[in-house]
Amino acid sequence: MASKLKVGVVGSGGVTRAFHMPGWAAVPDCEVAAACDSHRETAEKLAGDFKIPSVHTDYRDLVADPAIDIVDVCTPNQLHTEIVIAALEAGKNVLCEKPLATTTADIHRIGEAAAKAKGILMVAQNQRFTPAAVAIKRFLEERDLGEVYYARIHATRRNWMPARPGFIDPALSGGGPCMDIGVHALDLGLWLMNFPKAVRVSGRVHTNFAKGWDIPGGWGEWDRDLVGVEDFASGFIHFENGATMVLEASWLHHQKESQDFSAQIFGKNGSIHWPSGEYASVFNRALVDATVLPASGLQPSHTEEILAFAKAVRGSDPSPVPYTDSLKVIGILEGIYESSKQNREIALA
Repeated sequence: MASKLKVGVVGSGGVTRAFHMPGWAAVPDCEVAAACDSHRETAEKLAGDFKIPSVHTDYRDLVADPAIDIVDVCTPNQLHTEIVIAALEAGKNVLCEKPLATTTADIHRIGEAAAKAKGILMVAQNQRFTPAAVAIKRFLEERDLGEVYYARIHATRRNWMPARPGFIDPALSGGGPCMDIGVHALDLGLWLMNFPKAVRVSGRVHTNFAKGWDIPGGWGEWDRDLVGVEDFASGFIHFENGATMVLEASWLHHQKESQDFSAQIFGKNGSIHWPSGEYASVFNRALVDATVLPASGLQPSHTEEILAFAKAVRGSDPSPVPYTDSLKVIGILEGIYESSKQNREIALA
């Protein structure tokens, strides 16, 4: 492997600019050598701003480049599958923004390609790499909550409706807040619970406000006619071990908080709340409250995930977020959509 890993980024939008490019800049043995976007001017602007030497408008040209070691996929959700598979089949290591895909069928296809590939595949679930999440995970490895019987997962916003077509056009996004932010909170909650097996899901999705003008957009106005996804979703999940979970995801919601991005896990020995770190338990019939402090010395979460991925590519670790985790997460979200469509509880495969 080359002394310096060459990275090709596919997608030149806000996530690439704001999070992935600073992340790659923090990895001393990696450099972004190619940028790709179907809009040439966007790719050229990214290349000019970050001194990227090569520009492509077709991802197939980028993944065919023998000089590229890593492909970083930051396109709209529905475009992930074909790009990831092509990159894996070309022998590249792949970092893909969440969600890895919007259906379990596509994740199975990706998994088949990954099983034959030589490279590492990681899903960019950056919330696992926040100081709060790192500290809480360490805490749970040392102090068992006991039998976990319930979890509350929230990814709700008051008026932060994305304005870009990549989020609100189902042909690009594959879903609304479930696929945008629900996937983050659900992945984090399942990760803290050590991924119990989900067996049944009931859910409901609504487009309550996104077609109207009642709630002003915190990120500006969006094309109401283009909206083809939900702005609110809720689900109730049953696990094989008897535990249950409630999931809520929204972009537009009458709530006091600007955003409630949280997970609370309840076990027979105690409960833990992310991201606050609040821990509640009992000892000798006395109520016990404590706070798990965020881990210190960490860089921004996207940078930490990229550092972990680069380390795995170098051969010292397995994939920090394997595709099999996404299969479980998307299976639940897929179940919520299907339950809402059929108006009944759905058994998960």
